[in-house]
Order: sequence, then structure tokens, then C-alpha cells
Amino acid sequence: MSEVINPIIIKRQTYLSLFKDGVADGLLNGNIDDDKRWSSYYKQGYDFGITLYSRTLEVEYEDVQVHT
Repeated sequence: MSEVINPIIIKRQTYLSLFKDGVADGLLNGNIDDDKRWSSYYKQGYDFGITLYSRTLEVEYEDVQVHT
């Protein structure tokens, strides 16, 4: 018996995948992927990744200030 794939589930998986790629690019690479720039989900993930990266730097800076 073959499983019926719901088109809505496929769309959600695609959106989530683009968002996660954006987070990874923003957090780990710091470079936006021009091939995915068209996706608002990718851009939202990228912005979120950049925000996480910035907050990480702030926390590290505060730790250095406390220990010096």
C-alpha cells in the first residue's frame, strides 16, 4: 500500500528547510546564499541566525569584561 503524500506537508517541509538553511547561514557562515535569497522564509531564518550570532558575541564580550 503506497502512502499518500499531502501537498501541504511537503510545502511546510520546504518552508522549514529554507528557514533552517537561513539560520545556519546567518549563524555559522555570515553570508547569505544568493540562490535562496528569493525566499522570505530563508531571509527570516538568516535574520534570526544573525541575531543569534550577535547575541552570542555580546555574551562572550560580557564574560570577558567580568573576568578581566
